[in-house]
Amino acid sequence: MRSDRYSRRALLKAMGIGAGFLPLLNAERSPAATASGFPTRFISITWTNGAVPPNFYLPTSVSAGPLATTTTLPSVLSSLQPYMSKLLLMRSANTQTSPFNLSVMVDAGNTFGGHSAYGSILTGFNAGGGPSLDTAISSNLASTAGVTNAQLNVGGRPGGSSTSYRAAGQKNTSQTNMSTLFSSLFAGQSMPVAQVNALFQRRKSVLDFVSTELTTFAANLGTDDKITVQNHLDSVRQLESQLQSSSSPSTGTCTAPANTGAGLSFSNNSGYNTLITFMADIVAAAVICGKARCVTMDLIDDGGGNSLNFPWLNISSPDYHAIAHQGVSGYTQKTAIDQWFYKACVAEVVTKLAAAPEGSGTVLDNTCILVSSDMNIGNNHDVMGIPYLIIGSCGGFFKTGQLVTLPSAVPNNQLLTSIAHAMGLQVTGFGNTKYTGDLDSSLKA
Repeated sequence: MRSDRYSRRALLKAMGIGAGFLPLLNAERSPAATASGFPTRFISITWTNGAVPPNFYLPTSVSAGPLATTTTLPSVLSSLQPYMSKLLLMRSANTQTSPFNLSVMVDAGNTFGGHSAYGSILTGFNAGGGPSLDTAISSNLASTAGVTNAQLNVGGRPGGSSTSYRAAGQKNTSQTNMSTLFSSLFAGQSMPVAQVNALFQRRKSVLDFVSTELTTFAANLGTDDKITVQNHLDSVRQLESQLQSSSSPSTGTCTAPANTGAGLSFSNNSGYNTLITFMADIVAAAVICGKARCVTMDLIDDGGGNSLNFPWLNISSPDYHAIAHQGVSGYTQKTAIDQWFYKACVAEVVTKLAAAPEGSGTVLDNTCILVSSDMNIGNNHDVMGIPYLIIGSCGGFFKTGQLVTLPSAVPNNQLLTSIAHAMGLQVTGFGNTKYTGDLDSSLKA
């Protein structure tokens, strides 16, 4: 074996390449990219007042495992029927309920504090006691992959609540003016696809050159040195993937939505239906165009929807909060409202992402959409049994098209940890350290 060893700087000098290429040899594996090199994304969509259990969860007669193509989704989820193969449904093993508890709130004596639960849904802490999952993912992307525009927070009627925290007690600012947000994201649209692709090809040609020179150089090295050079080659190949995923919308699907946000306001009911759909279109376009990788959408303030009614559904009285408090007697109206939220917002985002090709799949396939609420049902404010739904496999991480049954009283921290893993954060737990562990063995493909 040869006894001499080469530093990376000496190696580059021998190749006739300047020290400016040192960052290429420092390139690490992207913390949130699929094996195909395309980026993974995380979108959280939350509104209040819980679920209508018989119209949200599959009945116990449906066994765990792959969903048959003939399976009819519960009525609240009916707008997602075309995307059943992209859904990961989660239910308690023997009951038509959710297996997830906001255990941090229960243990703090806030079992019936649903209207203060937004701060726990994505943080895994009681009352927003730490950074939320979207912040953690975005921070990781910034520090390890140089992605500085990963995070986007939007609100349809946010009030003073938020699911997104940058640190304990520090809420991230939620964008509520959709017209202004549209302008900030899409005014002076970035380079056209052809120009972006040309830039990508120029960068890729440099990487091709580096790879060729490294391979030639390694031919004359001993075994240990060859391994070192191979590691560098792997880094270069990963950098190629990162360039492809971040700079090359090769399918040409990056298109800004029509700007229909003028005059819309979250502070009253007028135009709320238009506002929510426009928000969904902005979020979908932002994700497809690479302008956001982690998005939170808080559709209603955590006060419960006081004064919010739905005349376009022929429900003008009482307001959403009052309907939820009716319990079973209000299920018909509550179901209609939740069906609308799923169609106008969730399915709107899903449809847009599913229509955007990416490699052999779609942007939806490389995304995890987490839909949730702040309580199990609206008349008891109980934070045991929180309804969660996952859409999209996050680049093949999650086994979609499935119903997974879990034991009851699973801390939502473990779900957040598995999503963190899907997005490249290798952590043993998320949020309160009392609730470590993950659900990878149950949810992972």
